[in-house]
Amino acid sequence: MKNKNYFFSDPSYKLITLILVILIFLISIPTFAVEIVSLPLAKTEKDLYQIEAKIPILMQMDRKEVQAKYNNLFRDNILEFVEYTIDLAQKNRVELAETDFPKREFVGKVDFDLKNKEQILSIKFNYYQYTGGAHGNPYSLTYNIDLLTGKDVKLVDFLKRNNLNLIEVENVIKTKINNNPDNYFQAEYGFQNLAEDQHYYLTENELVIYFQPYAIAPYSTGMPEFKIKY
Repeated sequence: MKNKNYFFSDPSYKLITLILVILIFLISIPTFAVEIVSLPLAKTEKDLYQIEAKIPILMQMDRKEVQAKYNNLFRDNILEFVEYTIDLAQKNRVELAETDFPKREFVGKVDFDLKNKEQILSIKFNYYQYTGGAHGNPYSLTYNIDLLTGKDVKLVDFLKRNNLNLIEVENVIKTKINNNPDNYFQAEYGFQNLAEDQHYYLTENELVIYFQPYAIAPYSTGMPEFKIKY
């Protein structure tokens, strides 16, 4: 007669158990199937201003309240920039109406790059504004959103997660600057240290620290970036 525990000792039972354990494990792993669509925006008034923007819309996030929070934030930031640029152009036109100064068309542009969407959604916004002068004014903003918690992860917190610290990263940056000193400001005008909320973004396997124009280098250097494996 078969032992009453025969089924549990059967090889097929062990295989089934293994498959079930694997399935349960896979189901328990958070999925981050975030998608982003772009909503174009354009505003133009001849000889006064020309504005083009792309507004990202996050979709398919598990936490809808987090999705709504950042969609509203992204939209509001871009619309504020658009309205600010239009307001500057209108005020400038009034101020120069009875002068001989050349009238210049103001330009505003916003686009974005999705840098990473695994565990931390890293999205970089590129702003550009021209209000006269030799060149326009570019600057960038980045959000690094933990898809599990919904929080915007500061640089210092990301480093802790990866067993790094600010001093280690600062030393890497200083070494790279020293390799090309002519591209950067020096002494008290040059790079000193990183703030805990320093601008950065993530790619699949690199941390990228970046600085706005003029922060640590002349305009001709552009927006300096320093890549660090993690």
